[in-house]
Amino acid sequence: MSPTDQDPAPMNDGVSTGHGADGLGLSSTRYERVMQRLMGRVQLSVAAHSDYLTVRRGGSAWLGGAPVGGPAVLREDAFFRVELLHLRDGQPLPWPEGVLAQEVLLLQGAWASPSGSDAATDYRYSYRVRRAPGQGPDQPAMPLMAHGDTQVYVRHLRAPVEQLPPLEARWWQRALAPQTQVEPGLSAWIASGPGVQVCLLSGDALVVSMLVRFEAGAGVNDHHHALDEDCLVLEGEMFLGDMLLQPGDYQLAPAGGGHFGEFSDVGVLFFFHGALDPVLREPRR
Repeated sequence: MSPTDQDPAPMNDGVSTGHGADGLGLSSTRYERVMQRLMGRVQLSVAAHSDYLTVRRGGSAWLGGAPVGGPAVLREDAFFRVELLHLRDGQPLPWPEGVLAQEVLLLQGAWASPSGSDAATDYRYSYRVRRAPGQGPDQPAMPLMAHGDTQVYVRHLRAPVEQLPPLEARWWQRALAPQTQVEPGLSAWIASGPGVQVCLLSGDALVVSMLVRFEAGAGVNDHHHALDEDCLVLEGEMFLGDMLLQPGDYQLAPAGGGHFGEFSDVGVLFFFHGALDPVLREPRR
């Protein structure tokens, strides 16, 4: 029998050839160690995100077809009502009773032209912050009217600005003076780190609403939240530790918590409102 016909000599480093029962090229001992490390990371992620509110698009009121105009409520408390709205052609964006201002992100469709012509503001993810009718001198005379089948994400402000946490109050004061209107399709995206770009919608270096884009393989450093943070995934997917967020998924990260393992392996675009942790301005480790 030639040397090439003999059985291969056993390896002495505890690593299999990759054809074992585990299929990973690991000995049973090393496989157990890897699984222990993996489960440790999962447990760390679960602990870090235990107080988060996550609403899946598939579990929202829109699953199976909600009534046109019917909301899918994502969050509701004394300060805010956050919801997804589906509007029919010509339907105005409603002002619920007691709402003082709105932050509005257009997800699908368009806003009708104020002139009443067939033209429409159809930039996807166009963005507005505005006061309730009669609450300010620069309030537009015409309400926002849906042009075609339209879907929007809305944060309704339900409490006076002076009652909000200081950073949140700072944001609304800036956004409402003057009221904000942005068309991200015409706005410059800026680099915020390796593979990360942001489009500022409203805010400053401390507290912002913005669109964030991760290229495949990009992410941000682990960080903490000085303010409740709203996040809505628009396109692609991303991981928060062991948690996968997909298009239409919403998450509220409470103040005092943190994000662990924020990363996208395929690329993602999401809306973000919250305070900027200083670590987010540093290159990703």
